[in-house]
Amino acid sequence: MSPLGIKVLIVEPGPFRTDWAGRSIKQSKTRLPDYEQTAGKRRAETEARSGNQVGDPVRGAQAIIRAVEAKDAPLRLLLGKPALDLAYKKLETQKADFDAWAETTRSADFPDAQQKTAL
Repeated sequence: MSPLGIKVLIVEPGPFRTDWAGRSIKQSKTRLPDYEQTAGKRRAETEARSGNQVGDPVRGAQAIIRAVEAKDAPLRLLLGKPALDLAYKKLETQKADFDAWAETTRSADFPDAQQKTAL
């Protein structure tokens, strides 16, 4: 988008102390036993944390403004320690997958392309 003069900032917030998980959340009243260990567990965790999230909305907004005004703004802005921790964990998992499947990944290229890439 930058050749068109458009700047993009992807904000990836962790849990913030807003009303999102309180009065604002709309959930089905139906509880399915088959999902109790997955979606049901997540629902209970969200309800338990509501009002106790570590993220400060005012500080989060200030961080977004700093990023938007920065000359070298990032494409992605993680907000809060939980967001950063989760992103690092995801990177580690992705790297492990990439490394484990690197040979298979490279094998998908034409043979002459593999030789050119090696140079």
